[in-house]
Amino acid sequence: MQRVLREIADVIGLPACLELVSRWGGRDLYVPEHIDRMHPIAFAIGLEAAQKLAAEYPRCTLSLPIERNATIDLRNALIYQEWKDGASKQRLSLRWGLTRPGIDAVLAKMQARENEPQETAAADLFSDQND
Repeated sequence: MQRVLREIADVIGLPACLELVSRWGGRDLYVPEHIDRMHPIAFAIGLEAAQKLAAEYPRCTLSLPIERNATIDLRNALIYQEWKDGASKQRLSLRWGLTRPGIDAVLAKMQARENEPQETAAADLFSDQND
């Protein structure tokens, strides 16, 4: 998952983070310093999560990735973590509805990301080319 989404999810929770991406993915989202219950962000993710977002990112513009890219990134991270926790490739294939070569490709990509230097990883955070 992209760093910006991990950080947002740490603040407001994964479900609220995914809802933000669903509604504003591929666009910039301005977060005001104060959010009340009538603000569109509060309608989308709830007042408590919206206020947490505003407290962490006051007067910031968040560039949210396209929903499809974000959900694929999340799926791949979950697949990789399950594999690291001992799930077989066959089980992952059945669970996630991917072919065995698809699982192999996900694992190879995630291993490469885990092993790349921090400078390269940081540059990828700002790329729109995630799959």
